[in-house]
Amino acid sequence: MPRRWNEIDWDEDRPGQKKLVASQKTLAWERVPLSDPALDRYLEQVAATHVHGGYLISRWRAVEYSDTTAWFMSRNRLDEYDLLRVFFSSKVVRKGLAELQVPRKLKRGLFEEQWAGSLCLDGSLAGVIVDGGAYEAYKGPAREAKALAAAAVEALTQNRFADFRVDVSEVAWTPWFHDIAWDHTFVLTDFANAELTVLCITDTD
Repeated sequence: MPRRWNEIDWDEDRPGQKKLVASQKTLAWERVPLSDPALDRYLEQVAATHVHGGYLISRWRAVEYSDTTAWFMSRNRLDEYDLLRVFFSSKVVRKGLAELQVPRKLKRGLFEEQWAGSLCLDGSLAGVIVDGGAYEAYKGPAREAKALAAAAVEALTQNRFADFRVDVSEVAWTPWFHDIAWDHTFVLTDFANAELTVLCITDTD
């Protein structure tokens, strides 16, 4: 059984470049069902505030990977491993996210690790609906939006904050986005379960 992504052997040397490249080629993913009433309530507000765009969300688990992959993941060296490019280049992922129209060649620097990761995620998600899209914004008080977002984050992470890294992008990195002012991508990496959750949001006027 592959080593978990949150298990570190500090005495293990860094794998060489050949092993890194080989591990990227053998990394395999499968889609994981993602449904929770609290998450659904938050996403209903995303749909209501981004009426000419919308959202896409999915979760994926690494079902085959080498100890080399685990070496980089356990040390939070995702950028060095180029995990997001490898993930979005997977045929299975691209087929499952066909609507997203992921380009075959992804540019580096599209995503940045969010400061404090999942600890700040509820605020970021609340801001998406409070700021709203082109024509609509959350109609209730901001504290309600924050509570909705916090419940959604709990559904996504079970409040296992230390197990998660969050990467974000505010650019239209695929043709699915409308590339005006309301593009958001959140990628949650769950080191405990070797899973990635992708949430994309867009709107247009």
